[in-house]
Amino acid sequence: MQLEKHQEQTVKYQGNMLVLAGAGTGKTFCIIAKIKYLKETLNAKDEDFLVVSFTNESVNDLKRKLGNNIDIFTFHKLALNILNKNYRLISDNLLKYIIDEYFFSQVTKKEKIFLLFYFFETNYNRLLNKNTFKGFKKMIFTYIKLIQANNLDLIYLKKVYKTERSTFIITIIIKIYQIYKYEKTSQKAIDLDDLIIKASLVNKFFSYKHIFIDEFQDTSQIRFDLIKTIYNHSHSKLYFYGDDFQSIYHFSGCNLNIMLDIKKHLPDIKVFKLRQTFRNSQQLINYANIFITKNKAQIKKEMYSEKSIQKPIEIIYYTNPKTSFKTLINSLDITTTLVLGRNQKDIYEYIDKDFEYNNGILKYNDKEYKYLTIHSAKGLEEDYVIILNVSDKVYGIPNKLENHEILSYVSSKADDYPYAEERRVFFVGITRCKYKTFLMVPKNNPSIFVNEIKNLI
Repeated sequence: MQLEKHQEQTVKYQGNMLVLAGAGTGKTFCIIAKIKYLKETLNAKDEDFLVVSFTNESVNDLKRKLGNNIDIFTFHKLALNILNKNYRLISDNLLKYIIDEYFFSQVTKKEKIFLLFYFFETNYNRLLNKNTFKGFKKMIFTYIKLIQANNLDLIYLKKVYKTERSTFIITIIIKIYQIYKYEKTSQKAIDLDDLIIKASLVNKFFSYKHIFIDEFQDTSQIRFDLIKTIYNHSHSKLYFYGDDFQSIYHFSGCNLNIMLDIKKHLPDIKVFKLRQTFRNSQQLINYANIFITKNKAQIKKEMYSEKSIQKPIEIIYYTNPKTSFKTLINSLDITTTLVLGRNQKDIYEYIDKDFEYNNGILKYNDKEYKYLTIHSAKGLEEDYVIILNVSDKVYGIPNKLENHEILSYVSSKADDYPYAEERRVFFVGITRCKYKTFLMVPKNNPSIFVNEIKNLI
C-alpha cells in the first residue's frame, strides 16, 4: 500500500503534530510508516520511540506490526513502567460495589424520601430494581471517574450546582466518593487513575526522542499530564493521532476538549487532516459527516473516497425483531458480517432458540457471526454491518442515561450539545462497513437518529 499525499505529509513532517484521522483513513499505517521513515532518515533507534495507545488490543496490534523492541504501552502500563514499583491495584468493581452498598444499606431516611420523590416511586425496594435507578447508579460511577480523570475538586463542584435537587445528588456522590477513598486507603491500594497521577508527578530524565499517542481523542486530563511530564523531561517530538468524530469514552474520563484546544497546550503544533478513506463509500461518508457535524464542537473534515455504493445504509423496520433479524442474517455471508449493539444485552432481543450465543460469538445454522458492542468494535471493519436496537428507548441509540444533567458540570464543553457523545457512538457504528450498514429499527418506536438518517439517504 502506497502513501497518499496527505498521509505522506504526516510521515515526512518533523515537528510536533496532530493528525486528524477519519474512519478508514489508514491511521495505524501512517504511524508505522512514520517510525520507519524516522529510522531511515534520522537513524532513529528503537529506544528513541514511545508509542502509547488506549486499549490492550490496539497495543498488541502495534506490537505485532512494530516488534517488541519499541516501548509500546497503554497509559496504565506506561505509568507502571515509570514508577517501577509494585502497587496493589483495584479494579472498577470496588467503586461499583460501594455505590450498590450505599443505596442498599447506608442511605439515610431523608435520602430515601428524596430518591422516591425524584423517581416518582413509592416503594424503595422496588426502586432499587428499576432500570432508571440502575442508570442513576451508572451516572454516579461516571461522575466519579470524570472527577478523578480530570483532577477536579468535588467540594468546589458542589458550589456550582444551583438547584436543590442537583445539590442533594452531589451531596450523595461526595459521600460515596469519600467512602471509596477511605476503602482504597484502608486496603493500601490504588486505582488506575491514581496510578497515572503518581506517574505524572515523577521527576526523572526520559530518553525518548519521538512520542506517538494513538487514539488521542480519548485522552483525559491526567493522561495528558503524564505525556507532558515525559515531554518536558526529554528532548522529544510529539505526534498525536485520532479523530474527534470517534471520541466515545467519556464515561471513563476522556475529555475531547484536550484535542479540540491542542494549540492552547502546544502553540507550535501543526494539524494535519487525513482526507481519503479506504473503507467507506463516498455516499456513506456524505451521510455520516452531515450527521456527526450537527455536534457543535466537531472539526469539519472534507473527506473523500474512490468507492461508490448506492444506498450504503438500509433501514430494516420490524414488528418482530427475531423474525426480521433471522431473515437479514440468512441473506448475508457470515465471513463478511459484523453484528453490533449499543449494549451487550441487545443481542438477546433478536435471537431465538435457533441461535447459540456465547462470549461474542453468535452461531446459526453451523455458521458463526461476531457480535460486539459499538465501543468494542471501534477500529474494526467488515463488508457488512448490522446495528441492533436503533430505537427510542432508555437503552436504545441514543442511550438516554448518558445525558444526565448532573454530568454537564464535569463533562467537556464538546458534550454540551444533546446526545453529543451518543451521536459519535452511532457514527462509529455506521462507519465500520466497507459496503453497507443495516439498521434494525422497531417500526413503532424508531430512534431520533433514524429519523435524521432517513432524511439523508
